[in-house]
Amino acid sequence: PLLNSRPSPAVAAATTSTTTPPQEFKNLGTQAPPPTGNETPFITLPSGVKTKDFKLGTGDDKILPANSRIFLQCTGRLLNLNGVIFYSTKNNDPTGFGPEPLVITTGRGEVLPGLEEGLVGMKRGGVRRIIVPQELAYNGFPDLEPRVSRPEDRRALDSVVKNPRRDGAILFDVSVERIK
Repeated sequence: PLLNSRPSPAVAAATTSTTTPPQEFKNLGTQAPPPTGNETPFITLPSGVKTKDFKLGTGDDKILPANSRIFLQCTGRLLNLNGVIFYSTKNNDPTGFGPEPLVITTGRGEVLPGLEEGLVGMKRGGVRRIIVPQELAYNGFPDLEPRVSRPEDRRALDSVVKNPRRDGAILFDVSVERIK
């Protein structure tokens, strides 16, 4: 003889079958689609550099392979470390009063070859994502711009570049402020 003939609430809930999903799952997949932006695919250049424009710039001046003086806002990420930021022009101003642009002149060997190649053709106000393969990044050119200044960023970069088992590909998001 059972003392209590009714099952416990936990047992009752486990044995009751419901065909209606919980409220949280009723409209799953019916929410607004992700925002539409520039849906163009990456363009792979002959060297292996990949570029994707998110915003086309304006004006007649565009970055040339040689003798273009460029003022950029730039963020560098390590693809092999899940996108850890190792460089940002937002950190360039030692006074902390705003980002200092990265200023380079093309064709002079000042900047990573893959980044320079990815910049060619951009106009003022343009925003582009550039993926630089390790052969054209810091693995072969450790002393070129953009130079990492903070010790913690240098450690993150070195953990990828100095480890032969890791791919040293770098992702840069760049925005062109000015072209001279």
